[in-house]
Amino acid sequence: MKKRLMFLISLVIVSLVAFSNATFAWFSKQYNPQVDDLRFNIATQENMMISKTGDAGTFKDEIPFSELVGETVTLRPVDGKITENSITMYNGSDPATQSYTYIKFSLYFSGSNDMDVYLRGSTGGTVVDALKIENSIFTDEQIDKMVDSLRIGFLAYSTRETPTGSGTEINYDPLYANVYSVKEKSDSNYKSGLKPYETFTSLGHTEGTLDDVVLLSVAANKVSKMDVYIWLENQDVNCNESIFNAALQVNLRFLAVNTEEDD
Repeated sequence: MKKRLMFLISLVIVSLVAFSNATFAWFSKQYNPQVDDLRFNIATQENMMISKTGDAGTFKDEIPFSELVGETVTLRPVDGKITENSITMYNGSDPATQSYTYIKFSLYFSGSNDMDVYLRGSTGGTVVDALKIENSIFTDEQIDKMVDSLRIGFLAYSTRETPTGSGTEINYDPLYANVYSVKEKSDSNYKSGLKPYETFTSLGHTEGTLDDVVLLSVAANKVSKMDVYIWLENQDVNCNESIFNAALQVNLRFLAVNTEEDD
């Protein structure tokens, strides 16, 4: 259950009674009643904001994709290697270069409360959509196979703050990885006949359930980091290198769920 914090500020009104038509010596000293050192916090609605740098003043509700990776990106099949706390891309046995092969960028989150971040997708509930290309030579079935081979990886970091002589040094340590695929995957979905890593397909649509995958946990008023990887999985049986002149849209909307509980 979400915890709603309500602040009630009570001001005591002091009524000064003026005595008229009489003067008493013991009232000759003047008193000026006042409320000393009145301080209070201003709390906005529960909120989550994102940034591409994590710097103060850069957090907002949304970030244009072009600010993260540029206007146009061309994906080529690569092999994703996923461990508990890392995501890396390979061309065969060699590390893949990011340019023109896969997408990687960082997002920084900050919330007004302790919150868990889930993947939500578009308002229609999709994460990956194929865009219609005029005079395309490929069938919808071929395009759907390309969509099915797309992967989106989320690498969460823990935040470590170290006091220094000039302030606080913030470091981010890789914590855990999750990978999204449009459809569920089994051994038979891979060319090797062996599933190399787990993927999830469920989206967080409401308050979060046991089946939903937490991409990142954000502490109140702290900055948390998450890397995002987008690639065509070469190991997927549906990955066809002969597909070209096709476009995909990735809907990266996130759901932030308050994790504070009532006492």
